[in-house]
Amino acid sequence: MTSTDPHGHPGAADPHDEVLDHEHSDVDIRSILSFGAGLVAVVVVSAVIVRILFGVLARHVEARDPAISPVAIPAGRQPPEPNLLTNEPGNLATYETQQTKPLESSGWVLQQSGVARVPIAEAKKLLLQRGLPARTGAVDPLEGTHAYAMGESSGGRTIPAKPAAAPAPPPEAGGATGTTPIK
Repeated sequence: MTSTDPHGHPGAADPHDEVLDHEHSDVDIRSILSFGAGLVAVVVVSAVIVRILFGVLARHVEARDPAISPVAIPAGRQPPEPNLLTNEPGNLATYETQQTKPLESSGWVLQQSGVARVPIAEAKKLLLQRGLPARTGAVDPLEGTHAYAMGESSGGRTIPAKPAAAPAPPPEAGGATGTTPIK
């Protein structure tokens, strides 16, 4: 059997049927809405209190700030050199560029004396074309040996020594030289 509504339509349920109706003690809509309104009120009041507290603390910090020194540099002016580096990699790149620029370009060092600089690559090419300069004239065989004492060897290598001068004859005894022996 199907239920019928009071007007005789089949399948319609009675709105006051105890089996189909929910229990009013399970959910209280008024309590849920009042809790939500209370929660919103607590959040708004807390935000206002925090905002006021931050304002009070900011004024307290400003009042306790130390006075600026009379010798302090005014805002907008740069301190005297040397300044602290704020961009070390950029500063290093600028320095390296300044140092390598003269090595890679040609120009006068002393124009009055005829001294000029040449790029390193070009200087190497000129050195290969012209060769190294050589000395002319007699060269001392001991020059450039870095010998600490004449004639000593190092590591089994011999170093040529200058011929020794003839020793002076010893003075004769008896005052021939005009000196008297000490007693």
